[in-house]
Amino acid sequence: MIGNKTLGILIILLMINFGKLHSQELVIDELQRIQYLIQMENFEKAIEFSKKLDDSLFCEKNELLGFSYKNIGNYSLAINHYKTYIEQCNPSYIQRINLGDAYFKIDSLDSAEKQFKEVIKSNPKMGLAYFNIGQIEYIRNNKKEAADFYLKAVNNTGSTLNFDYVEMMIQTLIDLKDYEKAIKFSDEVIGMWEQNTNEYKYSEILKAMIYGEMGEYEKAIKNIDDIIATQIEHPAILLEAYSNKLRFFDKLKDKNKACLEYDKIKNIDPNAPILKKYDCK
Repeated sequence: MIGNKTLGILIILLMINFGKLHSQELVIDELQRIQYLIQMENFEKAIEFSKKLDDSLFCEKNELLGFSYKNIGNYSLAINHYKTYIEQCNPSYIQRINLGDAYFKIDSLDSAEKQFKEVIKSNPKMGLAYFNIGQIEYIRNNKKEAADFYLKAVNNTGSTLNFDYVEMMIQTLIDLKDYEKAIKFSDEVIGMWEQNTNEYKYSEILKAMIYGEMGEYEKAIKNIDDIIATQIEHPAILLEAYSNKLRFFDKLKDKNKACLEYDKIKNIDPNAPILKKYDCK
């Protein structure tokens, strides 16, 4: 986004007559208006104004329409605009990721995979593309292939680890009943963080989830209690901790303790989906 002062300097340098100056101001104002609408998630209005953009902004117009249609769930129109952008403009990985995501949303998995693989060709360190292919393989029930792509996603996220990637990697290894590999992977992730960080605490809870899937419920509960004792302040992590304890106590047929966890979850989020699965009224 261009600031007012910078905009004024830019216009003076670029425009050579009043007509061009006036035209350029109008074009920039319209793009800014659409950007504001998108930031406010008013995608219907963003679409309305994007359609009115001048033909000189053909590429911007198609990208804005593709993005806005995708966000209101009109994936077919989003696909049309992103395809137009990719065919006639200068696409980066962003447009291909969004096009692939739109295909994914309508279960056109082959087309989605093609776009993500195109991203990897030009951006081999793009973790999101590997993760998305992993999601496709997971849906296809190719769990071993999915795990391979999730691992590539984890290894290509730079300095900030994405826990969606980690969680799906662990879940897939659990599905494969490869608990030894799941534990080893979780230990590697845990070793990346200082013990007082949210990342460390969440990683320990994921490890407890593996113990639970192995049927070692008491060990899993102790693991979570040890983390809770460090005073978890992040509500989403605390919610995950209590939710796992609720599941494990339920497996142990200890309804009283399960319902204590139920109440803790309810205090954090009374609409948490897990509450619908248990009767503690």
